Amino acid sequence: MLHLIIDGYNYIHRIRSGPLTDGLNLELLRRELLERLFRYKKDRGVRITAVFDARGGYNLGRQRENYKGIDVVYAGEGETADDIIIGWIREKRAGRIVVTSDRAILDEAKKAGVPFMTPVAMEQSVVVEGKEEWADKEDNSDFRRPKTGNPRKLPKKLRKATKSINKIKL
Repeated sequence: MLHLIIDGYNYIHRIRSGPLTDGLNLELLRRELLERLFRYKKDRGVRITAVFDARGGYNLGRQRENYKGIDVVYAGEGETADDIIIGWIREKRAGRIVVTSDRAILDEAKKAGVPFMTPVAMEQSVVVEGKEEWADKEDNSDFRRPKTGNPRKLPKKLRKATKSINKIKL
């Protein structure tokens, strides 16, 4: 089963066009995102984990909750959501797709060969009904291999990433 790992506040920040300073506003935006992800999960049948920085600004340890079948993880003291996601990327488990626009996470995903997409690309897929555009082809273009083998065949990492992303399409 495909597993989407979403950088929660990064996603909200990239999709929302207003300031995210009010804590109540942030809680509302987080719940709105989780509700949209729930509908997406129901339609697509994928596993989703949303990772956020510490709830309320301070946690002693990492916290988890389940929101209608979506795993929600809050970073603990001394760690960020980015640290958690990078740790999961380094595990290199098959079927994971990372959703973020954070450069450090994207660089780690590229290095590990883990497929990824930007929040804008995923949002287009969530919002647009019928015809979905998933892959931000420019994002996957940074996978490079030495020029050997059949020049008409995509590198193995790109074929795997494309196959994983195509499984999510309707």
